[in-house]
Amino acid sequence: MLAALLTTAAVVTLVLGWFGWRMLQQESAIQRERTRERLENGADAMAARISGKLAESGERLSGWLAHTETPAPEVEGAVIFVQSQDHVQVAPKGALPYVPYLIPSRPAGGLFTEAEALEAGSQQANAAESYRKLSQHIDKRIRAGALLRLGRVLRKAKDLKGAMAAYQELSELGDVLVEDYPAELAGLNGQRLTLLAGGDHDGAQRIAVQLAQHLDSGRWLLTRGMAGYFRNEVTQSAKPESWLLAEVLSTLWQEWQDRPPDRGLRAMEIGSRRVATLWRANAQGVAALAAFAENFVPGGVVGDFGYQLVDSNGKLVTGASSPPVQATARVIGDSWMLRVWSGGSQESEGGIFGPRAVLPMMAAVILFLWSSVYFVARAIRREAAVARLQSDFVATVSHEFRSPLTTVRQLAEMLEMGQVPSEARRLKYYHVLADEAKRLQRLVETLLDFGKMEAGAQRYRMEELDIANLVRQVASEVEAQTQESGRRIEITGPQQECRVLADPEALALAMRNLVDNAIKYSPAGTVVGIDWGEENGRVSIRVVDRGPGIDAAEREVVFRKFVRGRAAAEGNVKGTGVGLAMVRQILAAHGGEVQLESEVGHGSTFTLLLPALN
Repeated sequence: MLAALLTTAAVVTLVLGWFGWRMLQQESAIQRERTRERLENGADAMAARISGKLAESGERLSGWLAHTETPAPEVEGAVIFVQSQDHVQVAPKGALPYVPYLIPSRPAGGLFTEAEALEAGSQQANAAESYRKLSQHIDKRIRAGALLRLGRVLRKAKDLKGAMAAYQELSELGDVLVEDYPAELAGLNGQRLTLLAGGDHDGAQRIAVQLAQHLDSGRWLLTRGMAGYFRNEVTQSAKPESWLLAEVLSTLWQEWQDRPPDRGLRAMEIGSRRVATLWRANAQGVAALAAFAENFVPGGVVGDFGYQLVDSNGKLVTGASSPPVQATARVIGDSWMLRVWSGGSQESEGGIFGPRAVLPMMAAVILFLWSSVYFVARAIRREAAVARLQSDFVATVSHEFRSPLTTVRQLAEMLEMGQVPSEARRLKYYHVLADEAKRLQRLVETLLDFGKMEAGAQRYRMEELDIANLVRQVASEVEAQTQESGRRIEITGPQQECRVLADPEALALAMRNLVDNAIKYSPAGTVVGIDWGEENGRVSIRVVDRGPGIDAAEREVVFRKFVRGRAAAEGNVKGTGVGLAMVRQILAAHGGEVQLESEVGHGSTFTLLLPALN
């Protein structure tokens, strides 16, 4: 039966495995098709977003070229620089520390010629007076030029207070150009130089920090040379990323040399950053966009996909540096190329029955199958073992009954037929009949008690009793059996009482079973020891024999019903196999336990432990 079960389980496992493999193949093919469709849709979606962003940005640049008098357009994530015939703009304002081109300022004429000649002739006082008069001019540009020169003359003349006043007034003129750079910048720098000349280094450093902040935030429209010169004068700290965008735009203007193409799209690499540039140009001006590619180019393909965007020269704009061979390509604009590929970790769209779920499901089914087979096989083996034990038990009990019954029958027939030769022999036969009847009675009572315990119908009558009296009673009951077998019993215990709450008959039965086993397994002429005492709040009763001992592998199973140890079989010792099982059940019903210590070849010690009554 067990072999048939295992064969069936193996066949079912093979069928399930084949079915799972076929299902996995089908699901994998479906998933590959789904992934391809999702990849195509994702590539189309991303190409549409990027193309849309570039087209929208180009339209805004073209729109400004049609109306150059309007403010420069703004594009999210990008910097715009526009140049017309009469002005330049940056959007957002202050996004660039310098611009690639500035419209030259018209000269102030010869208003400063006379004063500059006096300054060159070391007539500082007369030069200062002349500059002071010009600083009141109605034209802000002339006023700014006069204040710049006045501050310089007064600083040379060591009139630092007057120089500071001139520079402060100059800085208040804001964006008015003086010598092609803003009056505010010239005024602040003049104040810094004046403070340095007076030894006020802390004050000069404060203005230097202010200048650096203004330069980095794009406060003024400056050329590359102006911005670089002034920043190097005031600080050596690292420049913000806006300087990279300004450098890219300046590079484009240098390449164009006043002849920019009408339109263009290009990726440029500066340092470790990649910048996307887009421009439109006509006769009215130029509008150019610059942005860090990862901030400007919209990504976000649906699902777990990788992508790469390159320009017409194959230069990376954004995304992965090295795509796989198999990738879906889309053209962006006129020259950029978008490649999109599967990242290889998309979740199945098949729900809980997707390809990822197939193997775990099949494994779970097979595991359940073999677990069921294991438990069924275990149950079959256990039932077979129980059946075998029951069969052995029936055979043993039958033998236990047959021996005394045969003896009783033979002696009764001899007495009935008058075949007893003497009165002494008759009395002996009567004595044997009485012993065999007692043996049968004990056997029947043992089986009845065991049946009640197994059925849970055993009732215990608990009462206080002294263990010493119970031990002596049991020892006296088996005294005759002990003497006949050539063995003797020694009992030892303390003088004081060891009281417990127990059923005297049940506890005596447990002790008789242990003592009876000790007598049966001990060699002739040996001593069976019984001792008792109290320890750790419990009363202990020990039965010690000098028998063959119990192997470690059998010390637990001998307490199971119908189980008899190897020594019983080898020594042909009589018994039913229920004695130790009864002992354990009786002790458990009393809230105690039975312990076994044994060494093969040196005997065994069974200890009954019961709660002591204080």
